[in-house]
Amino acid sequence: MTDTTTDTTTTTPHSYPSTYGLHLCAPNDRNGNPQRAYMVFADDGCHWLYEEGYIGSHAVPEHHRDRIAGRWTRINITQAEYRRILRGI
Repeated sequence: MTDTTTDTTTTTPHSYPSTYGLHLCAPNDRNGNPQRAYMVFADDGCHWLYEEGYIGSHAVPEHHRDRIAGRWTRINITQAEYRRILRGI
């Protein structure tokens, strides 16, 4: 996993002291469609999942993109793992 840092600034509902993200990458499906998603985690236990689709990192809302700012950890996963993650299993 990535190293996280603690930010001592005041937090708002979408600004957490330590936010990090994973870029989950599975092979394209049989029709050539991308199977990638972004997972965003915060120290308070909140997490979000955004399917990338064809819009890339813009699938992640700007307040999360700005907070993570290029500190994504890419993880290659299988298609079965990708489907399980989307179903929440």
